[in-house]
Amino acid sequence: MGSPSVLHLISLHGGGVDRHVRDIAASVARSHLLWHVGAGAEVLEAPGPRRFMPLDTQRVDAQPEALARWLRDLGVGLAHVHSLAREARRRAELAASRLGIPLVATLHDVQFLRPDAFLYTDPEPRADWIAELDPFLRKAAAVFAPSEFIAERARREFAGLAVEVVPNGVPAAHAVEVSPRRGWLERPRPAHVVALLGAIGPHKGADVLRELPAHLEGSGIGVVVIGYLDRQINPGWNEETGAFVHGPYDPTETGALLRAYGADLVLFPNHVPESFSYTLSEAWSAGYPVLAAPRGAIGERVRRHGGGWLLAEPFGGAEVARELRRLLSPAAAGEVARVKSILSQPDPGRVPTLDAMAATIDAYYRRYGRDAAPGAEVDPEALQELLATSLDSSLFRKELAHLADLCDDAGKESTRLRKFEADARPWIAHLESDVAALKEDIVSVTAQRDQLAGELDEIRAADALVSRLPPRLRLWLANLARRARS
Repeated sequence: MGSPSVLHLISLHGGGVDRHVRDIAASVARSHLLWHVGAGAEVLEAPGPRRFMPLDTQRVDAQPEALARWLRDLGVGLAHVHSLAREARRRAELAASRLGIPLVATLHDVQFLRPDAFLYTDPEPRADWIAELDPFLRKAAAVFAPSEFIAERARREFAGLAVEVVPNGVPAAHAVEVSPRRGWLERPRPAHVVALLGAIGPHKGADVLRELPAHLEGSGIGVVVIGYLDRQINPGWNEETGAFVHGPYDPTETGALLRAYGADLVLFPNHVPESFSYTLSEAWSAGYPVLAAPRGAIGERVRRHGGGWLLAEPFGGAEVARELRRLLSPAAAGEVARVKSILSQPDPGRVPTLDAMAATIDAYYRRYGRDAAPGAEVDPEALQELLATSLDSSLFRKELAHLADLCDDAGKESTRLRKFEADARPWIAHLESDVAALKEDIVSVTAQRDQLAGELDEIRAADALVSRLPPRLRLWLANLARRARS
């Protein structure tokens, strides 16, 4: 048996799941096809030279065999499901039934408990959602989780379900040099710097970050977000939080950016429990200790491997600031040095490698994947009929919204500049008039000065001539001048 191709079914939201799938596609030596599935929009990403083919959802539903023949011709022998949303599950079952292939599933986050899990600090399972997912997960040949935290919760909710822990791996750190954004250098460097990594929204503690300035006043502690905030994507200072926002970045540069900003430690004030956390691995890989929320996989990993400190529940800005002040004080220098010493020693248990993850995933693919049943050659025209004539705007809604905001900001700035120009024109005209009058005064004064200089030269010449006359004649001329004045 050869190496069957793998069909990955993922959502359109990107993020850590998209990174995980692309890591698999890049490091597991077989063909990979990505099916991005969302409500009302679907895109196939073909192997080899990257090609993106938007599908017409209604046409796929009406002609499922046309797509199945194409997948079969590509040698798809296994479906790997990375999203439990209804649309993704429906497409996974379509591929599995039409091709006669097994499927495996990865539980990437706590949304297997409820679809709106990210809205809750401690999401409770929703019975109807669990009942909907149960038969789908039990049909899977294997179910994976990135951490024991996720695996244990899944085993509890789906009694008897076998869940294998396959930690997300990260590539080996590379020695690169980067510079901080120019705006960071516009203000005095803080005595201590605390960094947050990634996209910091409400579920990752954005509200805690907004509370920090009031409690860090006078501490000499500054905050930098290597990533972006829910209310600010573009680089620059954020006045609401007092933090500097670096903006989107390449994860391979995490360690270099932490060094560039002079970070002392990394903060994880997450409200929603994480399933693993790539950014925790990146911080540890770069040798930086962390201060983190105790819940979820982050708390589990810190308790198991060290590498930082856990906040006590419940916590807010005041509690985080108090612990930051303590850890960054001279009294805690020995404690921090001890943690950094631990992190200086490589540990694949603490920071799983990409190679180890790829080897484990590939072993499961070899075990469960099967050669797709041979089919007729794909009819290009039949496949073409399944493609959408245009992309659904929901694919780019966030990008379009951000672009609209930028355009709006630019429009506001343009309006402000036009108003400033209109208000400034009378002052400019008045200033130009004053300058012209001043020029005329300068010309007049210069002429008067030249005239006086000429007269002074004549007086000096006459004085020189008189000084050469005999004394008696000079005295007679002086008396004559006095009589003339009188």
